[in-house]
Amino acid sequence: MNYRIVLSPGAKADIKSVIRWYLNIDPNLAARFLVEYKTVLRRIRRWPYAFAIRTDASRRARMNRFPYYVRYTVAMSVVTITAIAQQRRGNSRT
Repeated sequence: MNYRIVLSPGAKADIKSVIRWYLNIDPNLAARFLVEYKTVLRRIRRWPYAFAIRTDASRRARMNRFPYYVRYTVAMSVVTITAIAQQRRGNSRT
């Protein structure tokens, strides 16, 4: 079963910020980030329960080549992405 993905406003802002950051460094790096981000979303869509649950009932899917994770919740057949955050830095929504 494929789950429907919904991005929260905060997650949308996070992804825009990360893309802008990588575009300033190297446009190719920004493109590679987007490819990996979409790959993580596909994994979440197919197997949302494959990632460990946290104490606040959210889950985190780590990116392989970038120091970010995708934080999300699952309710019925909908996955809500709540944040895209750096693994090494705190985030107010994490």
